[in-house]
Amino acid sequence: MLGPITIRYPSRPARRSLLTGRVAALFGLSPDEPPHVVASGLTLDVRPGDLVLLTGPSGSGKSSVLRELGRRLGAVDANALDLPDVPLIDLLPGSLDARLAALAGCGLSEARLFVRTPAELSDGQRYRFRLAYALSGLPGFVLADEFTAALDRPLAKVVAYNLRKLVSRTGVGVLAATTHDDIAADLSPDVWVRCHGDGLYAVERRGSKRRPLSFADEFWLSDGTAADWPYFARWHYRSHRLGFVRRVTLLWRGDQPAGICVFGMPAASLAPRTRYFGLANPRGRVELAALNEKLWCLQRVVLHPTYRGAGLAAAFVRRACELCPVDWVETLTAMGRANPVFERAGFVRVGPVGKPRPDHHGAYSPSRSVPDTSRFAEPVYYVFDNRDRAAYATGTPARPAP
Repeated sequence: MLGPITIRYPSRPARRSLLTGRVAALFGLSPDEPPHVVASGLTLDVRPGDLVLLTGPSGSGKSSVLRELGRRLGAVDANALDLPDVPLIDLLPGSLDARLAALAGCGLSEARLFVRTPAELSDGQRYRFRLAYALSGLPGFVLADEFTAALDRPLAKVVAYNLRKLVSRTGVGVLAATTHDDIAADLSPDVWVRCHGDGLYAVERRGSKRRPLSFADEFWLSDGTAADWPYFARWHYRSHRLGFVRRVTLLWRGDQPAGICVFGMPAASLAPRTRYFGLANPRGRVELAALNEKLWCLQRVVLHPTYRGAGLAAAFVRRACELCPVDWVETLTAMGRANPVFERAGFVRVGPVGKPRPDHHGAYSPSRSVPDTSRFAEPVYYVFDNRDRAAYATGTPARPAP
């Protein structure tokens, strides 16, 4: 428990001038006028690793209290951190996989962003990274005034949702202040201080519970076509060229496209698949016929950047797979090294696939336009057991994958 916080500002100017004297005389301001009280004996139960939110209109005193809290707790101001002019992937600590996971955790899961510098990011992307950067290398508390104030409201809620996860994972506390209380549900603060002005506050210590995104019920699915892919292709790290397409599932928020899953035919042979299913003759006629009948390949998954990191991708991928009329769905993704979205969607992680051969063809073949980069890729192979798809439709629990 912190000691009581008392903040008072004198009503008379600290630096007097001829004009301040005339204003005082004009409006009858007394030389003995009492000071303006921002906080008087405010006590807050702030513990290590807490996420503290202060909300209220401008002038209500939240920034003053925030600064005093930050001073007492030795917090580092995230907005004042110097971001070196080097790629994002070089700014974070740990192994490559740990750095990729940290970026994915704050919603920056586009491969092209990993190699950009902070100056090359949009305001929203830079704000996400600044918070992740502060929490990844600083002990104690991080201070964030005007939290998400400059972001559009859907993105602000997603950033708040991501920050809650980062705080829970890293154990670094955050002190945040904003005029917008619409992010409170997604931020799920441990301590919420509502500032009403003139020293009046409502303080609530809450239990932080994992909740879905506050507007998750606004998303819905529809069938799509290959013609829908170009809209999303700009956010994908692989070739824009698709293999043979069997099904396209779109995710919408209202009337705005929010995500896409593209399913197609599988490659004729993959070593991890052969091991997983115990195939004796993977290229035999019977095996290939069964493969084409019972298994599809999830070629592409893209979620609009606004909604990344908010727990939507796994639910979207799972439901899109459940709607496929086949027993099995497989996928290969280099992003599997950084983001466990497929495990969360119900896929079994079989293991990495070796570097593709130059003569390899099929749904997983490297783009002909970038052979020198794709040849170093080591994607991870996943399998989804869809044999209980009829049970999924009725809500009956599905059996676990073998």
